[in-house]
Amino acid sequence: MRLIVQSVRKVMRCLDRSLRARLVHSSAQSGRTLLLGIGLLMLCVSAWLLMLKVGGWVHNKSSLHRATDAAAYSAALIFARNLNLHAYLNRTQLAHQVAQLHLFSMAAAERFRSRLARQASAQNPPASLLSFRFGTHHGGAYSTSRSGGLNDAPLRNALSSAFEQHEELIHTVLNQVRESRIHTSSEIDRVLTHALVMNLGQSGSAHRGSSLNALGVQYRMVRDDTNKFIISRPTSDEEWFGLLQDVRGRYRYLDDRRSVARSFNGMNLRCPWRQHQLRRRGSLTLTREGVWRSEENQSFHNVRFNRVIGCYYREYPMGWATFETRPNAPSGLGSLDEPMQTFKDKSFWKWAGERAWSGWNIFGGTRNPLAERWAHQAPVVWRARQQARYTRLSHVRPDASAQLVIEVTQRWLDYPTLRSLSAAEAYFLDPSTDKSGRAEAPSLFKPFWLARLIRIPKRPSLEGHSMRATQ
Repeated sequence: MRLIVQSVRKVMRCLDRSLRARLVHSSAQSGRTLLLGIGLLMLCVSAWLLMLKVGGWVHNKSSLHRATDAAAYSAALIFARNLNLHAYLNRTQLAHQVAQLHLFSMAAAERFRSRLARQASAQNPPASLLSFRFGTHHGGAYSTSRSGGLNDAPLRNALSSAFEQHEELIHTVLNQVRESRIHTSSEIDRVLTHALVMNLGQSGSAHRGSSLNALGVQYRMVRDDTNKFIISRPTSDEEWFGLLQDVRGRYRYLDDRRSVARSFNGMNLRCPWRQHQLRRRGSLTLTREGVWRSEENQSFHNVRFNRVIGCYYREYPMGWATFETRPNAPSGLGSLDEPMQTFKDKSFWKWAGERAWSGWNIFGGTRNPLAERWAHQAPVVWRARQQARYTRLSHVRPDASAQLVIEVTQRWLDYPTLRSLSAAEAYFLDPSTDKSGRAEAPSLFKPFWLARLIRIPKRPSLEGHSMRATQ
């Protein structure tokens, strides 16, 4: 029995020593595991923080690229709209000048009509004679001129007032708008600033702010073609003057009037080969220097015979008018150099022969010299400013475009400096381009300017262009 008890005690002591050894070993392992867990946790936190920072940097970089593209495109779009505005201004000015041509021609025609009415009332020449010689339509038109009255002043003054209103619009209103839209650097800067703030400080980016300084943003114009892309020129330029003549050619009322009616009715038996003539002449001119002139006249050339000179044409003026413009001159009638000739004291052929040196031809010709002389003795003068101005491209090329290249940098907190470069252009796209690809060259007479983003030009092409930095 005693041996059994001793054996049990020995077993219990062995078990006790074994349990204690295991507990000591387990405590050591648990401490090492805790240290390893803490290290892994710190590593995970550091990786997570680094991921957040790198992700924020990538996000802000992407936002800066998007904002830079938006700013460059907005600037190009504003300039394209500005080019379209100049095209509309030029077309508006052309329309006003064509309207002035009509007003000027109408005023000369009214003056001419009033002189026809006076001659028809005085029966010099008689309307019945014209009807017999050239037909009732000529005689009827001559007589009908009296229905408008003998005085042309009321209608002439109304036309003069309308002419001066067009002058004011061209030289003052349109010119002020045009001059204010030639240089657009300040507006482009404002658009760039607004686009960058709205795309960086209001949406997308992790940064917040309402100004470039608050966002840590600076931009620099690496290339800016807009400064000298548009120039102002006088309307005496070949481009403007040629286009005005082309537009004028669309209106037949503004064409020169050159018609001659001939007739053998009542012919002079001593000059059977000659016909009586009814010559109508009219012209409207506008010089490159901005001087206007309109002449209207009509004369009946009756065949006469004289023993000294033989057969000749005796001119009977029926209607005449001369309109011209002078700068800073009051509108009204010009001075009379001499009274209109009556040929009571001297025969017509003698009087005309004394002026043969001036090109007066009583044996033929196509002019109405006496009617022209009477018109020049009492011209109607309107006050008009001379040359106006218009805008055109400084370089006319098939591929002319205004390119802008902008570089944007951003510094914020401890993040690395972000940089972005973007390019855009205002270009001309003619919608009438045919399948062969031929299109009209870019100009400021058609409002077909658009904007688009483009690839960054090569570095050599950026040299020599204006640079502008803004904070």
